[in-house]
Amino acid sequence: MQKLLAFDPRYYQLAVQISLLSWGILFLQFPIAWTHIAVVLGVALITQWAFTTYKHLAPVYLSTLNTSLSILLLLTAQNPLWLGLATVIAIASKFVLRLEGRHIFNPSNIGIVAVLLLTHEAWASSGKWGHELWLFLLVAGLGLIPQVGAKTMLVSISFLLSYAALLFARAWYLGDPWAIPEHQLNNGSLLLFTFFMLSDPKTTPSHTGARIFYGVLVAIVSALIQFKLFIPNAFLYALVVMSPLVLVLNRWLPAQRFEWSVQRLPKPSL
Repeated sequence: MQKLLAFDPRYYQLAVQISLLSWGILFLQFPIAWTHIAVVLGVALITQWAFTTYKHLAPVYLSTLNTSLSILLLLTAQNPLWLGLATVIAIASKFVLRLEGRHIFNPSNIGIVAVLLLTHEAWASSGKWGHELWLFLLVAGLGLIPQVGAKTMLVSISFLLSYAALLFARAWYLGDPWAIPEHQLNNGSLLLFTFFMLSDPKTTPSHTGARIFYGVLVAIVSALIQFKLFIPNAFLYALVVMSPLVLVLNRWLPAQRFEWSVQRLPKPSL
């Protein structure tokens, strides 16, 4: 079992997420009401508390906050109830959708995609962040490497490189100018997904080679969904589709499993 790092990288992720959310509200005029933020955070903390209490686990809320902020950063809805539903699904999935001692889906990913499939009143705008914050997001994402280790970030790196290669290859095949794939990559939501969702060590393969292979496959499926099915935000759907494959890869290529240091509470005596 991998021990928790001296500096928990989830604090770094939390700082980046809070900075982005604050910048979006203050300078990009995101239509995110404070009531929406309160609903998502409140629902997430209550849901996490309910499940950890039921399962006699220590009430650790750091990952819960990361999940909540990912939903606020990537999902938009006029009715906060849809954001609340995405949050419930996200947190509950960690405890309900489990196999071989680990949750199958990335929590924020499954919550967002579930709501996108359920209603047209919520959406994940790929151009939400514009292109001004692209460099900041890239640097912030790469800043995770020294904190969680290059091995943990291999899924994100292999995905981004493969996805970029596919976009440029498609542009070359169609005779399009390279400005088109450059514009497609200059996408804040894509980088948020790559470095702060896809990098989740709890829902990615444990073996080094499997991480690279998995990242490439997610990129290929993303491209297929985007250019064959013409579905926006293809990378979000691709991750949901490919997540169960992690269990297969971990069986074929077993390696030391990543675990946050969460302690189980003593069961109450009868």
